[in-house]
Amino acid sequence: MFKLDWEVKNLSFKVDIKATIIATLVLVLSVIVMSLVPYLAIIILPFITIPGTILWYRSKPSFFVKVVVTLCATVLFNNVFLLTVMTLMIFMSVFIGQLLVERTSKERILYLVTTFMSILTIGSVLILQITGNLPLTSKFFSQYHDVLISYFEMGGNLTTEIEETLQTSLEILQASIPGYIVLWVFLLVFVNLLVTFPILRKFKVATPVFRPLFMWQINRSVAFVFVITVLISLFVTKENVVMYGIVTNLQFVLEWVIFIQALSLFHLFVKVKKLPVVVGVLIFVLAFVFKPFAYLFGLMDIWFNLKQRIKK
Repeated sequence: MFKLDWEVKNLSFKVDIKATIIATLVLVLSVIVMSLVPYLAIIILPFITIPGTILWYRSKPSFFVKVVVTLCATVLFNNVFLLTVMTLMIFMSVFIGQLLVERTSKERILYLVTTFMSILTIGSVLILQITGNLPLTSKFFSQYHDVLISYFEMGGNLTTEIEETLQTSLEILQASIPGYIVLWVFLLVFVNLLVTFPILRKFKVATPVFRPLFMWQINRSVAFVFVITVLISLFVTKENVVMYGIVTNLQFVLEWVIFIQALSLFHLFVKVKKLPVVVGVLIFVLAFVFKPFAYLFGLMDIWFNLKQRIKK
């Protein structure tokens, strides 16, 4: 009994009451603003991880108190999307805070947080669709397809070729949605690191700086997981909805991580060969246009360290 009382007192002693109250008020105020004016979320979200990151870095008990109060306040608004967003941003605070505690490089924070947040975001979308809070992607595109067909029928321009082209285009767009989600998550994390790290330094939180892109190096385990994911995808059919969704979305996430490694390789090539800026820009543009080839270079660099060969 004495031991239990001591542990409770010790835990309460570690809670920074002032910092917890301020952080909680900031997050609750952010929730209120986003619930009233959802469009302001674009401005708020890049900064919303600051209170959580600071508390995780300094006092985890304070962080958990803030999380409980913030989520309880968010639940009162009865907005499942707002609750989902706040939950995701809390996880993002944990990822960033823990990586800062571990003194990880800024670029590693970027791709690790992007990977974790992409998986969580895509998973959240799937859960919202399963629970009926978000329309199924197939249903949405089916309705959109019907609208387009009606439009062409009214104009008398509908042909078999046009209908097949529309169907193919919509299928490609639908399959690309996870990739777009990963891209937006990457941009959010990138902007977040750029704008919040200078602020975190003001609160005496040690933060790294970005090394040049050509110095970025992704762990070989990423390529290993990617290869396993691709092999599994060969034996998973669309009828197995859950497994198909997990494998497909994980593959999209890993492809973006490998693509970043490819860009790092190309950047080093441009630097070592002292190519003109215009040529470097052209190489990056071609990398985006011909992504499958970029993925291949990224994988080869991860497995065989092509950068070392370029330096030599």
